Amino acid sequence: MAKSTQKRPKAPRLMIALGLVLVAVAVTMEVVDYPWGRLFGVVPQALPDPAPIVLTGEDADSLLTDEAEPVPEDESGILPGEETEDGPPAVYVQLGILKIPSLGVSQHVLEGTGRQMRYGVGHVVGTAGLGQEGNCALSGHRPSPFRYLDKLKAGDKITIEEGETLYTYTVYESFSVLPEETWVLSDIPGETAALTLITCTPYLVSSHRLIVRARLTDTTSA
Repeated sequence: MAKSTQKRPKAPRLMIALGLVLVAVAVTMEVVDYPWGRLFGVVPQALPDPAPIVLTGEDADSLLTDEAEPVPEDESGILPGEETEDGPPAVYVQLGILKIPSLGVSQHVLEGTGRQMRYGVGHVVGTAGLGQEGNCALSGHRPSPFRYLDKLKAGDKITIEEGETLYTYTVYESFSVLPEETWVLSDIPGETAALTLITCTPYLVSSHRLIVRARLTDTTSA
């Protein structure tokens, strides 16, 4: 009987190879970004500032400033997390720099939680200002920069630099809520100046929001 000269299709093999490459890339990113210092109990004393923001693509024509500019409030009735389809804002306002030493996080803080979160962490419009009395809420995307926000523990430090002032917050609790539970943005009974960090959870599912709470414990001037 003559042997078949039909060649096996290459598509399945290419798909398998591509899948293996994607898995390898994902594993490499996890290894690189994982807060190993947290695992071994070594927390860096200082983190470098994030690289300057460079607006790209559709945002290239927007203005980037650290001057106070009005930003419209989110009227969706849900906690920030998923980005809307709105176009780029006319102005991006930088407020300061957020650092979480135990996670190796160093990010710009911008006013607003829409496209602003592409360039750092967004301040929820309408909540207390950085370091001010009330409840200051900041939201960041997952996987970046809040991929490992669930690793924070009570006692961990979070700092926010605003101009010449450094605010230090100390974590005291974390929990999950539904996106509709916007009560977490309200002032917290018994807390004079609090910080609420928000990101999607579970990782890659994003059905809920992870909430990390910290209280202001120190304020210093450079």
